[in-house]
Amino acid sequence: MRSELLNKSSTRFPRFWRAADASGVNISKTDCPVCEISSYQDYASGYNRLAELLGHPGKEAAASDVESLHQLLTRRNNATGSLGLSDCLFLAAFVRIISPKRIVEIGTGSGFSAALLALAIHSQNCGQSGVCVDTIDVNAEYFGNENLNVGFEIQHLLPDLSDAVRVHAPRQSDFIGNLAKPDELELVFIDADHQHPRPLLDVLRVAPFVRGCGWILLHDTRLGSMGCGSEKAGCSYDACFGAEWLFEAWPFRKISGGNVGAIQLPLEKRQVLPTAKKLLKLPFEVRDQRNRHLRSEVRKCFTQLR
Repeated sequence: MRSELLNKSSTRFPRFWRAADASGVNISKTDCPVCEISSYQDYASGYNRLAELLGHPGKEAAASDVESLHQLLTRRNNATGSLGLSDCLFLAAFVRIISPKRIVEIGTGSGFSAALLALAIHSQNCGQSGVCVDTIDVNAEYFGNENLNVGFEIQHLLPDLSDAVRVHAPRQSDFIGNLAKPDELELVFIDADHQHPRPLLDVLRVAPFVRGCGWILLHDTRLGSMGCGSEKAGCSYDACFGAEWLFEAWPFRKISGGNVGAIQLPLEKRQVLPTAKKLLKLPFEVRDQRNRHLRSEVRKCFTQLR
């Protein structure tokens, strides 16, 4: 059926293809360029390559980029469920190259990623004031410590820019309709519930508010495979494949930054519907009473794309 694709990818993403085959879903994996930035020393060269991939050849990293990011990471007190170094480097480079005025984030957590996004925006728009990151979280309390509110690290991480980030919690990802106009945003970052079909639902909810050919960044696009690897090594790991399956199946332009994947919306956003409908047929990783509700919510999004 897709023997060439299976030969290339079944060993790397076995659970994806087993789930697709078991469901009778014909989903083709599309290849994409990889631009993983693994260290501070690799940042400048990785930035240049990413700039070329994004259609900004010749755009170079500022000398202060690495130092400001290093200072932010040094101030971070909480790393639970947070971004790794290569994730941070890729995100910072991507935002600085695209240079949006504002970003909406789905999944606040400690607030570290929101702080990183705000810092990257301000580095490209020095005269900008006010809110540049709106971050949404389904919980009011931080998942790592219920005595802390989501976004608790923002003030500490950005003492001079804390008003640049606005936290909306507890809210679902569909709250984006209160924060942005249709086709307004250039960039959205999603790092919330990774259980399938949650990432798919989040993408479909934010898509109407992202410009055609705009970008959506997904965190943990290797989480499932890393979890399977840790299980084989005898470690306990929560292997959720939602973001990974979505990224692998995305048929349009995309760039892998390692565990962060960038997917570009087509100009005609309804073109994502065939892939979304196929993904909806895969086994849900959310298996409680929310299962039927989630299916209904995803299908409701189908009518909102144009």
